[in-house]
Amino acid sequence: MQIFSLDRSSQARCGALVSVVAAALLVGCVDEGQGLTDPLPEGAAGTLDAGGTKNTSGTAGRNAGGQDVVDNGGAAGTGDDEPRGGSELGGTPGVAGSAGSGGTNEPEAGAAGEAGGGGEGGVHIAPACPFHSDPAPATGGTGGVGPSPETPSITIQLSPFVGSYLADTAGRSLYMYGADLPGDCNTPPQSLCVADCVVTWPPFDAGSRVLPATLTDAGFGTIQRSDGGYQTTYMGWPLYYYKSDLTLGQMTGQGKGKLWHIAEVTLPSVIIMKAGAVKYLADAAGRTLYVSAADQTGTADSDPVSNCAGECLATFAGFREKNLSVVSSLEPLDFSVFVRQGAGGLQLAYKGMPLYRAATDLKSGDMNGTAVAGFTAALP
Repeated sequence: MQIFSLDRSSQARCGALVSVVAAALLVGCVDEGQGLTDPLPEGAAGTLDAGGTKNTSGTAGRNAGGQDVVDNGGAAGTGDDEPRGGSELGGTPGVAGSAGSGGTNEPEAGAAGEAGGGGEGGVHIAPACPFHSDPAPATGGTGGVGPSPETPSITIQLSPFVGSYLADTAGRSLYMYGADLPGDCNTPPQSLCVADCVVTWPPFDAGSRVLPATLTDAGFGTIQRSDGGYQTTYMGWPLYYYKSDLTLGQMTGQGKGKLWHIAEVTLPSVIIMKAGAVKYLADAAGRTLYVSAADQTGTADSDPVSNCAGECLATFAGFREKNLSVVSSLEPLDFSVFVRQGAGGLQLAYKGMPLYRAATDLKSGDMNGTAVAGFTAALP
Protein backbone atom coordinates (compact mmCIF):
# COMPACT_ATOMS: atom_id res chain seq x y z
CA MET A 1 0.00 0.00 0.00
CA GLN A 2 1.30 3.52 -0.78
CA ILE A 3 1.42 6.22 1.84
CA PHE A 4 2.00 9.95 1.55
CA SER A 5 5.17 11.76 2.58
CA LEU A 6 5.76 12.69 6.21
CA ASP A 7 7.40 15.95 7.23
CA ARG A 8 10.39 16.21 9.53
CA SER A 9 8.19 16.58 12.61
CA SER A 10 6.31 13.43 11.76
CA GLN A 11 9.60 11.58 11.20
CA ALA A 12 10.24 11.79 14.94
CA ARG A 13 7.01 9.93 15.47
CA CYS A 14 7.07 7.59 12.50
CA GLY A 15 10.81 7.01 12.10
CA ALA A 16 10.98 7.30 8.32
CA LEU A 17 10.34 9.62 5.39
CA VAL A 18 8.18 8.16 2.68
CA SER A 19 7.05 9.62 -0.64
CA VAL A 20 3.47 10.19 -1.71
CA VAL A 21 3.94 7.78 -4.52
CA ALA A 22 6.42 5.44 -2.91
CA ALA A 23 5.24 1.87 -2.64
CA ALA A 24 5.54 1.28 1.08
CA LEU A 25 3.53 -0.87 3.41
CA LEU A 26 1.50 1.01 5.95
CA VAL A 27 1.62 -0.60 9.37
CA GLY A 28 -1.17 1.00 11.32
CA CYS A 29 -4.74 0.89 12.37
CA VAL A 30 -7.07 -0.55 9.79
CA ASP A 31 -10.25 -0.50 11.78
CA GLU A 32 -13.28 -0.07 9.60
CA GLY A 33 -14.40 3.58 9.60
CA GLN A 34 -17.57 4.42 11.39
CA GLY A 35 -19.82 7.30 10.56
CA LEU A 36 -22.60 9.64 11.39
CA THR A 37 -25.74 8.39 9.69
CA ASP A 38 -28.34 11.14 10.06
CA PRO A 39 -28.13 14.38 8.09
CA LEU A 40 -27.68 17.41 10.31
CA PRO A 41 -29.10 20.94 9.90
CA GLU A 42 -27.28 22.95 7.33
CA GLY A 43 -24.54 25.14 8.72
CA ALA A 44 -24.40 28.88 8.08
CA ALA A 45 -20.98 29.15 6.57
CA GLY A 46 -19.57 28.27 3.21
CA THR A 47 -16.71 26.17 2.05
CA LEU A 48 -13.15 27.26 1.51
CA ASP A 49 -11.23 24.71 -0.48
CA ALA A 50 -9.43 27.15 -2.72
CA GLY A 51 -5.72 27.16 -2.63
CA GLY A 52 -2.45 25.44 -3.14
CA THR A 53 -0.88 22.73 -1.12
CA LYS A 54 1.26 22.85 1.94
CA ASN A 55 4.94 23.11 1.20
CA THR A 56 6.50 24.49 4.33
CA SER A 57 8.73 22.39 6.52
CA GLY A 58 8.89 22.12 10.26
CA THR A 59 11.37 20.35 12.44
CA ALA A 60 10.98 17.10 14.26
CA GLY A 61 9.33 16.57 17.58
CA ARG A 62 6.23 15.46 19.37
CA ASN A 63 5.52 17.84 22.15
CA ALA A 64 2.58 19.10 24.13
CA GLY A 65 1.01 22.06 22.40
CA GLY A 66 2.35 21.20 18.97
CA GLN A 67 0.68 19.84 15.93
CA ASP A 68 1.05 16.66 13.89
CA VAL A 69 1.17 17.32 10.21
CA VAL A 70 2.32 15.28 7.28
CA ASP A 71 3.93 17.98 5.16
CA ASN A 72 4.56 20.57 7.83
CA GLY A 73 6.41 19.96 11.10
CA GLY A 74 4.18 19.24 14.06
CA ALA A 75 3.64 17.54 17.33
CA ALA A 76 0.75 16.24 19.30
CA GLY A 77 -1.49 18.60 21.22
CA THR A 78 -2.67 17.71 24.69
CA GLY A 79 -5.90 17.82 26.56
CA ASP A 80 -9.32 16.49 25.68
CA ASP A 81 -11.29 18.93 27.81
CA GLU A 82 -14.07 20.71 25.98
CA PRO A 83 -14.36 24.49 26.17
CA ARG A 84 -17.47 25.69 27.93
CA GLY A 85 -20.13 27.33 25.86
CA GLY A 86 -20.38 27.42 22.12
CA SER A 87 -21.82 24.90 19.73
CA GLU A 88 -21.44 21.18 19.81
CA LEU A 89 -20.56 20.48 16.23
CA GLY A 90 -9.81 24.10 5.72
CA GLY A 91 -9.43 21.93 0.41
CA THR A 92 -6.10 23.21 1.09
CA PRO A 93 -5.37 26.68 2.31
CA GLY A 94 -4.18 29.62 0.33
CA VAL A 95 -5.73 30.79 -2.88
CA ALA A 96 -2.67 30.75 -5.06
CA GLY A 97 -1.71 28.70 -8.06
CA SER A 98 -3.56 27.54 -11.09
CA ALA A 99 -6.10 24.79 -10.87
CA GLY A 100 -4.62 21.46 -9.84
CA SER A 101 -1.10 22.87 -9.69
CA GLY A 102 -0.64 23.59 -6.02
CA GLY A 103 0.18 26.94 -4.52
CA THR A 104 2.35 28.67 -1.96
CA ASN A 105 2.49 29.04 1.78
CA GLU A 106 0.82 32.43 1.79
CA PRO A 107 -2.61 33.28 0.38
CA GLU A 108 -2.41 34.98 -2.98
CA ALA A 109 -5.15 36.02 -5.34
CA GLY A 110 -5.67 33.50 -8.08
CA ALA A 111 -7.28 30.25 -9.03
CA ALA A 112 -7.54 27.30 -6.74
CA GLY A 113 -5.26 24.35 -6.24
CA GLU A 114 -6.07 20.69 -6.49
CA ALA A 115 -9.72 19.98 -5.84
CA GLY A 116 -9.62 16.23 -5.45
CA GLY A 117 -11.74 14.87 -8.25
CA GLY A 118 -13.59 11.60 -8.43
CA GLY A 119 -11.50 9.90 -11.06
CA GLU A 120 -12.31 9.39 -14.73
CA GLY A 121 -15.93 10.14 -15.47
CA GLY A 122 -16.64 11.17 -11.87
CA VAL A 123 -18.08 14.38 -10.46
CA HIS A 124 -15.66 17.28 -10.08
CA ILE A 125 -15.98 19.26 -6.86
CA ALA A 126 -14.83 22.76 -7.63
CA PRO A 127 -12.72 24.60 -5.07
CA ALA A 128 -14.55 27.31 -3.16
CA CYS A 129 -13.88 31.00 -3.53
CA PRO A 130 -12.22 32.43 -0.41
CA PHE A 131 -13.99 34.59 2.15
CA HIS A 132 -12.63 38.11 2.21
CA SER A 133 -13.90 41.40 3.58
CA ASP A 134 -12.53 44.79 4.48
CA PRO A 135 -11.13 45.39 7.98
CA ALA A 136 -13.50 46.47 10.72
CA PRO A 137 -13.79 50.12 11.69
CA ALA A 138 -10.77 51.20 13.72
CA THR A 139 -11.30 50.11 17.33
CA GLY A 140 -7.72 49.76 18.53
CA GLY A 141 -7.64 46.00 18.04
CA THR A 142 -8.25 43.39 20.71
CA GLY A 143 -7.22 44.19 24.23
CA GLY A 144 -6.38 47.90 24.00
CA VAL A 145 -4.42 50.28 21.84
CA GLY A 146 -3.74 48.92 18.38
CA PRO A 147 -0.43 48.99 16.51
CA SER A 148 0.77 51.98 14.55
CA PRO A 149 0.05 51.90 10.80
CA GLU A 150 3.61 50.66 10.19
CA THR A 151 3.42 47.80 12.72
CA PRO A 152 1.72 44.57 11.54
CA SER A 153 -1.33 43.66 13.60
CA ILE A 154 -0.89 40.05 12.43
CA THR A 155 2.52 38.40 12.43
CA ILE A 156 4.04 35.09 11.40
CA GLN A 157 5.86 33.08 14.04
CA LEU A 158 7.92 29.94 13.53
CA SER A 159 7.64 26.91 15.80
CA PRO A 160 9.68 23.71 15.69
CA PHE A 161 6.40 21.85 16.26
CA VAL A 162 3.93 23.46 13.83
CA GLY A 163 6.10 25.45 11.44
CA SER A 164 4.79 28.89 10.47
CA TYR A 165 1.69 30.10 12.33
CA LEU A 166 -0.26 33.30 12.92
CA ALA A 167 0.12 35.50 15.98
CA ASP A 168 -0.77 39.04 17.00
CA THR A 169 1.65 41.93 17.05
CA ALA A 170 3.04 40.82 20.43
CA GLY A 171 3.53 37.24 19.25
CA ARG A 172 0.55 35.71 21.06
CA SER A 173 -0.66 32.58 19.26
CA LEU A 174 -3.92 32.58 17.30
CA TYR A 175 -6.26 29.57 17.08
CA MET A 176 -9.13 28.20 15.02
CA TYR A 177 -12.11 26.29 16.45
CA GLY A 178 -13.40 23.11 14.81
CA ALA A 179 -16.97 23.78 15.95
CA ASP A 180 -17.08 27.02 13.93
CA LEU A 181 -18.33 27.15 10.36
CA PRO A 182 -15.70 28.63 8.03
CA GLY A 183 -16.99 30.90 5.30
CA ASP A 184 -16.50 31.47 1.60
CA CYS A 185 -17.35 34.28 -0.82
CA ASN A 186 -21.03 33.30 -0.76
CA THR A 187 -21.58 32.61 2.93
CA PRO A 188 -19.88 34.45 5.82
CA PRO A 189 -18.06 32.56 8.56
CA GLN A 190 -19.96 31.78 11.73
CA SER A 191 -18.36 31.80 15.17
CA LEU A 192 -20.03 29.34 17.53
CA CYS A 193 -17.81 30.17 20.48
CA VAL A 194 -20.23 32.19 22.61
CA ALA A 195 -21.13 32.81 26.24
CA ASP A 196 -18.52 31.33 28.61
CA CYS A 197 -16.45 30.07 25.66
CA VAL A 198 -15.16 33.58 24.91
CA VAL A 199 -13.81 33.89 28.45
CA THR A 200 -11.36 31.07 27.73
CA TRP A 201 -11.00 31.83 24.03
CA PRO A 202 -11.24 35.61 23.45
CA PRO A 203 -11.98 36.53 19.82
CA PHE A 204 -9.13 38.22 17.97
CA ASP A 205 -9.71 41.53 16.20
CA ALA A 206 -6.81 42.78 14.08
CA GLY A 207 -8.42 46.21 13.72
CA SER A 208 -7.12 47.88 10.57
CA ARG A 209 -5.41 44.58 9.72
CA VAL A 210 -1.85 45.56 8.94
CA LEU A 211 0.00 42.55 7.47
CA PRO A 212 3.65 41.64 6.99
CA ALA A 213 4.99 41.53 3.45
CA THR A 214 4.79 37.72 3.40
CA LEU A 215 0.99 37.73 3.79
CA THR A 216 -1.65 39.23 1.51
CA ASP A 217 -5.04 40.50 2.53
CA ALA A 218 -6.90 38.10 0.21
CA GLY A 219 -7.00 35.37 2.86
CA PHE A 220 -8.34 37.59 5.64
CA GLY A 221 -11.73 38.95 6.54
CA THR A 222 -13.72 40.47 9.39
CA ILE A 223 -17.07 39.42 10.81
CA GLN A 224 -19.30 41.09 13.37
CA ARG A 225 -20.20 38.86 16.29
CA SER A 226 -23.60 38.57 17.92
CA ASP A 227 -22.33 40.69 20.82
CA GLY A 228 -21.49 43.52 18.42
CA GLY A 229 -17.73 43.03 18.49
CA TYR A 230 -15.57 42.33 15.46
CA GLN A 231 -13.45 39.25 14.78
CA THR A 232 -10.74 38.65 12.20
CA THR A 233 -10.91 35.53 10.03
CA TYR A 234 -8.22 33.63 8.14
CA MET A 235 -9.10 31.42 5.19
CA GLY A 236 -12.68 31.69 6.41
CA TRP A 237 -11.95 30.60 10.00
CA PRO A 238 -12.57 32.99 12.93
CA LEU A 239 -9.40 33.55 14.99
CA TYR A 240 -9.05 33.38 18.78
CA TYR A 241 -6.60 33.78 21.61
CA TYR A 242 -6.23 31.22 24.40
CA LYS A 243 -6.36 32.87 27.81
CA SER A 244 -3.39 30.90 29.20
CA ASP A 245 -1.04 31.98 26.40
CA LEU A 246 0.65 35.08 27.75
CA THR A 247 4.02 35.31 26.02
CA LEU A 248 5.63 34.86 22.63
CA GLY A 249 5.73 31.23 21.49
CA GLN A 250 3.21 29.82 23.98
CA MET A 251 0.60 27.55 22.43
CA THR A 252 -0.90 25.79 25.42
CA GLY A 253 -4.31 25.71 23.76
CA GLN A 254 -3.13 23.41 20.99
CA GLY A 255 -5.32 20.31 20.69
CA LYS A 256 -7.78 21.30 23.43
CA GLY A 257 -10.91 19.23 23.09
CA LYS A 258 -9.42 17.97 19.79
CA LEU A 259 -11.11 21.04 18.26
CA TRP A 260 -8.78 23.94 19.01
CA HIS A 261 -5.66 24.19 16.87
CA ILE A 262 -3.04 26.77 16.01
CA ALA A 263 -3.84 28.82 12.90
CA GLU A 264 -1.02 27.70 10.64
CA VAL A 265 -0.08 29.84 7.68
CA THR A 266 -0.92 26.82 5.55
CA LEU A 267 -3.88 25.14 7.19
CA PRO A 268 -3.95 21.35 7.71
CA SER A 269 -5.81 19.59 4.93
CA VAL A 270 -7.75 17.38 7.39
CA ILE A 271 -9.28 18.77 10.56
CA ILE A 272 -11.78 17.66 13.20
CA MET A 273 -15.17 19.38 13.28
CA LYS A 274 -18.14 18.91 15.55
CA ALA A 275 -21.91 18.66 15.02
CA GLY A 276 -23.97 18.31 18.14
CA ALA A 277 -21.99 15.89 20.28
CA VAL A 278 -20.35 14.13 17.32
CA LYS A 279 -16.87 14.90 16.03
CA TYR A 280 -16.10 14.11 12.41
CA LEU A 281 -13.44 14.65 9.76
CA ALA A 282 -13.52 17.53 7.31
CA ASP A 283 -11.17 19.22 4.90
CA ALA A 284 -9.61 22.63 5.52
CA ALA A 285 -12.69 24.29 4.05
CA GLY A 286 -14.96 22.59 6.58
CA ARG A 287 -16.43 20.19 4.01
CA THR A 288 -17.42 16.81 5.42
CA LEU A 289 -15.35 13.74 4.57
CA TYR A 290 -17.29 10.50 4.08
CA VAL A 291 -16.74 6.74 4.13
CA SER A 292 -18.86 4.07 2.44
CA ALA A 293 -20.01 0.77 3.91
CA ALA A 294 -19.79 -0.72 0.40
CA ASP A 295 -16.01 -0.25 0.23
CA GLN A 296 -13.38 -2.81 1.15
CA THR A 297 -11.16 -1.83 4.06
CA GLY A 298 -7.43 -1.84 3.39
CA THR A 299 -4.97 -3.81 5.48
CA ALA A 300 -1.22 -3.84 5.94
CA ASP A 301 -1.04 -6.31 3.04
CA SER A 302 -3.75 -4.99 0.70
CA ASP A 303 -4.97 -1.64 -0.56
CA PRO A 304 -8.47 -0.37 0.16
CA VAL A 305 -10.99 -0.90 -2.61
CA SER A 306 -13.46 1.84 -3.56
CA ASN A 307 -16.72 0.42 -4.87
CA CYS A 308 -18.16 3.85 -5.67
CA ALA A 309 -18.93 3.59 -9.38
CA GLY A 310 -21.65 4.53 -11.84
CA GLU A 311 -24.32 6.74 -10.26
CA CYS A 312 -22.25 6.97 -7.07
CA LEU A 313 -19.61 8.99 -8.94
CA ALA A 314 -22.25 11.57 -9.84
CA THR A 315 -22.37 12.56 -6.16
CA PHE A 316 -19.07 11.57 -4.57
CA ALA A 317 -15.48 12.42 -5.47
CA GLY A 318 -12.56 10.55 -3.98
CA PHE A 319 -10.68 12.83 -1.58
CA ARG A 320 -7.01 13.41 -2.32
CA GLU A 321 -4.29 15.92 -1.50
CA LYS A 322 -0.83 16.18 -3.00
CA ASN A 323 0.72 17.01 0.37
CA LEU A 324 -1.51 15.82 3.17
CA SER A 325 -1.28 17.33 6.63
CA VAL A 326 -3.50 16.69 9.64
CA VAL A 327 -4.22 18.45 12.93
CA SER A 328 -2.38 17.27 16.00
CA SER A 329 -5.41 15.39 17.30
CA LEU A 330 -5.17 12.94 14.38
CA GLU A 331 -2.50 10.31 13.75
CA PRO A 332 -0.78 10.70 10.36
CA LEU A 333 -0.25 6.93 10.05
CA ASP A 334 -4.02 6.44 10.10
CA PHE A 335 -4.03 7.91 6.58
CA SER A 336 -2.87 6.20 3.41
CA VAL A 337 -3.10 6.71 -0.34
CA PHE A 338 -4.14 4.09 -2.88
CA VAL A 339 -4.88 3.82 -6.59
CA ARG A 340 -8.57 3.58 -7.44
CA GLN A 341 -9.39 0.47 -9.44
CA GLY A 342 -11.11 1.05 -12.75
CA ALA A 343 -11.58 4.82 -12.41
CA GLY A 344 -7.87 5.34 -11.84
CA GLY A 345 -6.27 8.16 -9.91
CA LEU A 346 -5.21 8.40 -6.29
CA GLN A 347 -7.51 8.50 -3.29
CA LEU A 348 -6.87 8.90 0.42
CA ALA A 349 -8.09 6.46 3.04
CA TYR A 350 -8.54 6.84 6.79
CA LYS A 351 -7.97 3.73 8.89
CA GLY A 352 -8.17 1.75 5.67
CA MET A 353 -11.48 3.25 4.52
CA PRO A 354 -11.55 5.36 1.31
CA LEU A 355 -12.49 9.01 1.90
CA TYR A 356 -14.91 11.05 -0.21
CA ARG A 357 -16.41 14.50 -0.52
CA ALA A 358 -19.99 15.07 -1.70
CA ALA A 359 -20.91 17.41 -4.53
CA THR A 360 -24.24 18.03 -2.75
CA ASP A 361 -22.43 19.73 0.15
CA LEU A 362 -22.48 23.40 -0.79
CA LYS A 363 -20.98 24.93 2.34
CA SER A 364 -19.11 24.02 5.49
CA GLY A 365 -21.04 21.89 7.93
CA ASP A 366 -23.27 20.33 5.26
CA MET A 367 -23.74 16.55 5.50
CA ASN A 368 -26.00 15.96 2.54
CA GLY A 369 -23.92 12.95 1.53
CA THR A 370 -25.45 10.94 4.37
CA ALA A 371 -28.70 10.87 2.39
CA VAL A 372 -27.07 8.29 0.12
CA ALA A 373 -27.41 4.78 1.51
CA GLY A 374 -24.19 3.44 3.03
CA PHE A 375 -22.38 6.79 3.24
CA THR A 376 -21.59 8.24 6.64
CA ALA A 377 -19.35 11.02 7.95
CA ALA A 378 -15.86 9.73 8.80
CA LEU A 379 -15.37 9.75 12.55
CA PRO A 380 -11.97 10.30 14.23
